[in-house]
Amino acid sequence: MLNPSGFRRHTRENSGGHDLNRDYREPQTMEVSAHIRWLQAQPGFDVSFCLHEDWEATGFYLYELNPQQSPSLAESMISAVAHHFAIDRSPVIDGRPACDGVIRPESDPAQRDRWPEAIYLRAHHTSLCYTLESPSAFSLSDRIEMLTLAVRAGLHHFLSRRSP
Repeated sequence: MLNPSGFRRHTRENSGGHDLNRDYREPQTMEVSAHIRWLQAQPGFDVSFCLHEDWEATGFYLYELNPQQSPSLAESMISAVAHHFAIDRSPVIDGRPACDGVIRPESDPAQRDRWPEAIYLRAHHTSLCYTLESPSAFSLSDRIEMLTLAVRAGLHHFLSRRSP
């Protein structure tokens, strides 16, 4: 958990009022600075999964950053969650075009002023990054189950395509 003070107050911002998930380009907060130092000590990642929740969401959805056009894991994750929970199939989610619960935003870090964690990871650690969003209105156990189903399906799909 990167934002324990925000979690306690049910907000994205830390105790200083900073949105930590927009602080990764030029970090101003100790939380993100510490996270970046830890990440810099790690090897590159084949894929990353950022686990989030969205207080406005009506169902599960995800963001995919995939600039090298690798085989997508998005549909397998959406399908796994859809067997048990609602998917947000709105054509616009969080102000971005979406298709069947998948948002594929511009992922070029140079085009973004304020970087979320996923853009930082895409710029420095991986070319395949997913941000999974569960709806805050659902129970904690349901949100955890949605995220678990998605990560398991994504990892299974990713690993199955790498195995001979």
